[in-house]
Amino acid sequence: MSQGSIQGSMREAPLPDIIQLVSQSGKTGCFHVTDDLRRARIFLRGGRIVHAVTHGCEGLDALYEVALWLDGNYHFEEGEFEEQATISKPNPSILMEMHRRMDEWRVISQKVPSLELFPHSTLLPGETASGINPREARLLVLATGYYSVEELAEVTGKPVLSLAKDLYGLVMGGHVVLKGVRSGRRPELPSPEPPPPPAHPVTVPEAPQPYAEFGAAPLLPPPAIAAAGRNSDPVRVAKLVHFSQRIAQTAKGILPVQHHDLVDRLQADASLRLQQGEGPDAVKNLALAVSRSAVEAGCRGDTIKNLNAHLKALFAK
Repeated sequence: MSQGSIQGSMREAPLPDIIQLVSQSGKTGCFHVTDDLRRARIFLRGGRIVHAVTHGCEGLDALYEVALWLDGNYHFEEGEFEEQATISKPNPSILMEMHRRMDEWRVISQKVPSLELFPHSTLLPGETASGINPREARLLVLATGYYSVEELAEVTGKPVLSLAKDLYGLVMGGHVVLKGVRSGRRPELPSPEPPPPPAHPVTVPEAPQPYAEFGAAPLLPPPAIAAAGRNSDPVRVAKLVHFSQRIAQTAKGILPVQHHDLVDRLQADASLRLQQGEGPDAVKNLALAVSRSAVEAGCRGDTIKNLNAHLKALFAK
């Protein structure tokens, strides 16, 4: 970030950290963000985020879209503006969510480096993929090379980050390759999915394990919390929060100290999601996120293997 002005690259200083710095001073104005041909504006009034807009959306959706622009540049223009407020959430929860999405995208972008690439199935006619979940199976049918990653998210109505996570698993499994040129036939889009009927008890779905090469074993929900599901029982929530803290403490006992802040951010995000009623999914996803982030940060293979073994032991108790 240059001296005397608030501007810089998101590679040098993450945008959420800069927004937090400016918000603490109570400034009113607009962040102008660019990433190649993409443009965004993020408005602050009295230090609080009140509006954001990109080419395709506004409000929180626009703000979370910018979280995926890891190579962008920004500058802050102080002054009053006339835009109507579209964001009411407090800054801490917004910036925490931006950090979470940025951390996830750093991992995903190793295999899905651009939303403008075109996913193409590697399966032969009549061949079926094994070891994929239902969401990935539906996505695989659409991966004909006709739609880009961003277009697939648009035509299916899925959040870009969620679709990219499923695509990441397909690329890791060798079921999809990404090409820079549109090709193939236009796939027939599926009908909208009906809402699933309630099931009792709620069980935690098995998540893909993209880092098995480091000795990661499937993480299983602890018996005491497996059937918690989405509820607002304060006692149940307190137990889940405590378990998320044990995950963070275990990880910090194994990972180098420079990674402890990231672990704390992931645990704080998991606690927030638990308070919002996400249940055991948030706890399991915390363990997976810690493992993924350690790999993305370049930790040694033996450290990752040790981390995964300890996390698995926690869930087995």
